[in-house]
Amino acid sequence: MSPSERTSPGSDGDAVTSPDATTPEDVLSLAEEAEAEAAEADAVAAAARARARALRLRREAKAAEAAAVAVPEPTLVDDDVPTDEPVATEPGATEPVPTDDVLAGGATEDPEPTPDDGVVPDDESGLAAPGARLRVAIGAVAIVLTVGFVAASGFMLWHHRQVVAEQQRSAEFVAAARQGVVTLMSLDFTRAEEDVQRILDNTTGDFRKEFAGQAENFTEVAQQSKVVTEATVNAIAVRSMTADAANVLVAVTTRVSNAAANEQPPRSWRLSVDVARDGGQIKLAKVEFVP
Repeated sequence: MSPSERTSPGSDGDAVTSPDATTPEDVLSLAEEAEAEAAEADAVAAAARARARALRLRREAKAAEAAAVAVPEPTLVDDDVPTDEPVATEPGATEPVPTDDVLAGGATEDPEPTPDDGVVPDDESGLAAPGARLRVAIGAVAIVLTVGFVAASGFMLWHHRQVVAEQQRSAEFVAAARQGVVTLMSLDFTRAEEDVQRILDNTTGDFRKEFAGQAENFTEVAQQSKVVTEATVNAIAVRSMTADAANVLVAVTTRVSNAAANEQPPRSWRLSVDVARDGGQIKLAKVEFVP
């Protein structure tokens, strides 16, 4: 008799077999089949989880190999640590396959740090931070050297301009002193008035006032003595100077001739001459004979 059949008394008292009868043995058999199906479903779910985990590990390995950077495995800090034990599910139910965003055991991957997070990723050797500090130090040294070079260049340019300006002033004072001494010590009786006027035009200050007071007598003496004097500057140098004045040493030789004697021996003189700016011209301001 099959498990699904049962006996029931007939109208005549004989036993009659019923196909819908259920016995304890049948119930036990059905329970065992249900348990077997549940165990099979658990095995299928565990296999799916294992396949998903293997797939994720392969992808992570490929990504790490391509980037040549070892990413430390995230550590789970949740109190409920997932286990690999199969979870019982109802017969016929299927467990969803974990995606790449879900780690084994249900933990999600931490997002990679970005510059906005304030985290600077270090390379595997841990030299990223020292390298950054080295670059900063090199940049600072370069800036200091650049500033120093610019400052040195500026100072050299300023000094060069100062030297050039002083040389120009010195040349102006030397030229003015040379011309003033030659004009003062050169005289021709045939044009005495013109020579005296040139002397007045090339002098300034107290020296001009003193010479102007004696100009008329000086002209008469030159005309009466019929003197011709020629002056030649042999050496000249600036002893001191400012922006508008200078003291100049001059070595000069004069040759004198008159009606009484054709030509006298040359005479040498050393002069200390002060020159000063008068308007747009540099003129004699003082003349002294020095031994």
